[in-house]
Amino acid sequence: MAQVGRSRIGPPVIPAEYVRRRDLEAALARGADRDLVLVSAPPGFGKTSLLASWVGDDHGRGTAWVRLEPEDRDPRRLWNAVLAALAALPAVPPSSRLHRLVVSRSTVAPEFLGELAEALACLPSPVRLVLDDVQHVTDPLSRRGLEMLVRDARPGLRLVLAGRRDPALPLPRLRLEERVTELRAAQLQFSPDETAALVDACGLALDPAQLAALHERTGGWVAGLRLAALSLRDHPDPDRFLASFSGDERPVADYLVDEVLGGLAAPHVEVLRRTSVAGRVPAGLAAALAGREDAAQLLDELARDTGLVAGTGARGDPYHLPELLRSYLAADLGRRGPAVAAGLQATAAGWWSEHGDPVRALQHAAASGDPAVLAGLIGRWGPWLAGRGEHGPLAAALAAAEPEGRRDLRLATAYVHVQLARGDAAGVRDTLRRARRARPVRDSETADTADPANTANTADTVAFRTATERMLGRRVPVTGTERVPADPALAAAVRVGRGAAALLADDPGRARAELGAGLALAHRQGLDVLAHRGRGLLAVALWAAGDVPRAGETAERVLAAADADGPAAAPWTAPARAVDAHASLLRGDPARARTTAGGALGDDDGGTAAASATSGAAPLAAVRFALRAARGGAAFDLGDRASGLLELQAARAELGDVPVPTALAEVAALLEHRAAVALGHPTAAVAVAAWLAGRVPLGPAAALMRAGAAAAAGDHVAARQAVAPLLARRSRPTPDALEVEAWLVESRGRLAREDRPGARTAARRAVDLAEPLDALRPFAHADGAVRALLVDELAAGAARAGFVARALAAGAASTAGIALSGREHDVLARLPSLESLDEIAGDLDVSINTIKTHVRALYGKLGVTTRRDAVLVAHEQGLLG
Repeated sequence: MAQVGRSRIGPPVIPAEYVRRRDLEAALARGADRDLVLVSAPPGFGKTSLLASWVGDDHGRGTAWVRLEPEDRDPRRLWNAVLAALAALPAVPPSSRLHRLVVSRSTVAPEFLGELAEALACLPSPVRLVLDDVQHVTDPLSRRGLEMLVRDARPGLRLVLAGRRDPALPLPRLRLEERVTELRAAQLQFSPDETAALVDACGLALDPAQLAALHERTGGWVAGLRLAALSLRDHPDPDRFLASFSGDERPVADYLVDEVLGGLAAPHVEVLRRTSVAGRVPAGLAAALAGREDAAQLLDELARDTGLVAGTGARGDPYHLPELLRSYLAADLGRRGPAVAAGLQATAAGWWSEHGDPVRALQHAAASGDPAVLAGLIGRWGPWLAGRGEHGPLAAALAAAEPEGRRDLRLATAYVHVQLARGDAAGVRDTLRRARRARPVRDSETADTADPANTANTADTVAFRTATERMLGRRVPVTGTERVPADPALAAAVRVGRGAAALLADDPGRARAELGAGLALAHRQGLDVLAHRGRGLLAVALWAAGDVPRAGETAERVLAAADADGPAAAPWTAPARAVDAHASLLRGDPARARTTAGGALGDDDGGTAAASATSGAAPLAAVRFALRAARGGAAFDLGDRASGLLELQAARAELGDVPVPTALAEVAALLEHRAAVALGHPTAAVAVAAWLAGRVPLGPAAALMRAGAAAAAGDHVAARQAVAPLLARRSRPTPDALEVEAWLVESRGRLAREDRPGARTAARRAVDLAEPLDALRPFAHADGAVRALLVDELAAGAARAGFVARALAAGAASTAGIALSGREHDVLARLPSLESLDEIAGDLDVSINTIKTHVRALYGKLGVTTRRDAVLVAHEQGLLG
C-alpha cells in the first residue's frame, strides 16, 4: 500500500469560533443507515466543518476520512488514499483483507473494486467513509468505482460524500428508493440565530439591527459571515461597514474569484455576470439579459452541478444567486463600462413591464439611469400602481426621475397620487397646477408624431391627468370626443373620473353608469384604492338618484374600509359620511345622523380639512353644506328644534353662491323650511323657499314647501293643490322621499274633507312608497290625524303592519315618565289587534271588568280617550314597536 499523508486521511481541526449545528447533525444521524449521505453546496457553506463536528469522537474507530485533491483525478491515487484511511481504523482488525489489498501501479481494475467491497462486507462492524471535496473525482474509472460502492452497497459501509457539485451518481433513482440523505445550500445557510451565535463566538458585539443587516447582506453564507466578522473586528463604524458591505469587498472578492468562480467555464460565468443585475431571474429574463437562448440551460447546469444557483427559472421559482456573489458580479459588470450595466437594467425593466410586474420594472428602470425609460414606465403603469395603492414604489421611481417631473405630465400626474397618499395638501394643489401646465411627452421626443402608438400614449397621459383632476373635484366637462383607453387600469380611472364629472354636472344617472363601469374594471384589476374612491362617489350618486338604501349601504362600506380615516381617503369618505348621515335621518335615526355628521365636521370644523386639501373648493363646500344640513336636521328631530333651525340657516349662509346638486339643495331646503314652519317663523320659511326657487325654480320640493305652509295655516285645500302635480307624475324616488310626503299631505287633505276611505288610500300609498326606501322620517312629522289613521294598519296579519309600527315609533319619546304594570303592558300589546275586549279577556284568562279597568288606567296614563289614540300615543312614546 502506497504511503498517504496523514493530513489527507483525517478531518480538519474545527475552528474555535465554530457554531455547532445540532439540527443538521440530527438530520445526518437520521440518515446514517442509508447507503449514501450527500452534502452538496458551493464553497464556503461549512460542509467540511459540519461533517467533522458530526463525526466527532467517532473518528479513529469507525469513521475513515479522505480529503480529496485535484490530483485525485488519478484513480490510483484516490483508491490508495481510501485504502489507507480504512486500514488505519481500529474497527478494521489485522486479519482484514483491507490490509492486504494493493492498488495496481498501472490501472484500477474492476476486480480491485469488487475485492474492496467484499473486504468491507466482512468487517465485524460497519464503518463510515467520508470523501470530502468529491468534485475532484473526475476520472471515469473513479466515478464507476463510487457508483459500484453505492449500487452494491454492503452492510459494512456507509458512504458520505461532500463536494461543491453533485457526483456522477444516479441520484434520482437513489432518492426514489430512499437510499440517500441530502443536505444542500438551502439547509446549510445560517439562520439569524446562528449568525448571532457566530458573531458572538468571534468576539463581536452587534445590536439586533446590525445582526439583521449582516445576515441579510450575506444571505446566511458562512464564508461571507466569517469574512465580514474579520473585517468588523477592526472597523470603527459597524453601521457604515454593514451598509456598504458587498461581494466587491477585497477579501470576499478574492475568495469568490479563487474558490467559487475559478472552477466554472467562461460561458457559465458570463451568464452569471449579465444576470446579476436582477435579484430574481426567470428563465425568459435570463435569455434576454444574456443575449443567448441557452441561458436557462446554463443556469440549470449550475443549479444541478454546483448548487451555486437556486431556483428552477419558473415564474414562481426564479433563479437567484447568493447575495454576495451577485453583488460581486454586478460590481464586476460595472467595471466593464457603465453603459453595459445600464443597458442590461433597461432590458430587465422592459422585460418585467411586458410580463406585468411594474414594481420590478420601475426598480430596474431607476437603476438604468435612463430618464426616458423611467418616465415611460411611470406613464404606462402609473394608473395601475396608484389604483392599487402601490405608492411606495411609485414614489421611489419618481424620486429617481427628478428633475424631469417638473416638466413631464406623466410624472407630475403620478406625483399627485403619491402626495395624496401622504396627505400632503399643499403639495397636491401645487402639483395639480404644475400638471395642468406640463406638456405630454411621447416615449421619444424624436419619435414619429404620426405614429398611432405615440398618439395613443400621449392621449393616455392626458386622460390620466384629467381623470385625476375630476376625481379631486375639478370641473372638467366630458366631451363627446373622449375615448375610453384600452389599458384596463387607466380605463377604470377614466370611468371613475367621468362619474365624478357627472356628479358635478348634477347628472346622477350618468354618474351611476360611469362609476358602475369603473368599479367593475377596478375590481377585476385588483385596484382596491381606486375602487374605494369610486364607491365613495357612487354613494353620492345613488343618494342623489333617490336610491337611499343602496346609497347608505355603499357609504357604510366606504366608512368600514381599513384606511377610511387616513388622509388619502378624506376626499371620498367625507361625502360618504354625508350620505350616511342623511340616510340615517331619513330612516328615523337622528342620533346616528348627528354622530356621523358631527364626527366628520369635528368640534373645530377640522374633520374635513384633509378633504379641503385635495378637493376643489366647490365640492368641499357642498360636502360641508350636506354635513351641516344633516346635523341641523338631526338636532331638530331630537328635540333641540331651535338649534337645529339655526344650524340649517348657518349652513346655507356659509354656502353662499356655491352650486350644489339639485337633490342636496332640495333636501336641505325642506329640512329648514319644515323647521321654520314648525317653530312658527314664517319669515324664515319664506326666505328658504326663495333661496330654493333661485336654484331650482320649478322643482318638486318647492311645491311641497307651499303645501307645508298651507297645511300649517289650516288650508288643506291649497295644500292638496300644491302637491297635485307630484301625485300625477310618474313615480320617481328622491333622497328625501318627496312623494311619500306628498301622499301624506293628500291624506290629511282628504281627512279635512271627511273622506276617510280616500285618506286611508293615500296613507297606504305613502307607506307603499316609503317601505322600499325605509323612509320613516316623513311619518314622524306627519299630521297626528294621519298617524291615527295608520293605526288601523296594525291589525294582526295586515300587510303593512310591520313597517307602520316602525313608522309610528319613529322619533319615539323617552318612556321614563310613563310607568305601566305588567298586566297593563299585556293589554296594551293587544290593543292594535282587531280583538274585542271580551276576546282580550279570554286570551289573558281574566274577566271583562278587569280588562276594562286596565284600559281605563292606560287611557289615563297616555292622556287619550280612544283605543286608536292609545295605540298611536303608545307607538310615539316607544311603548309599542
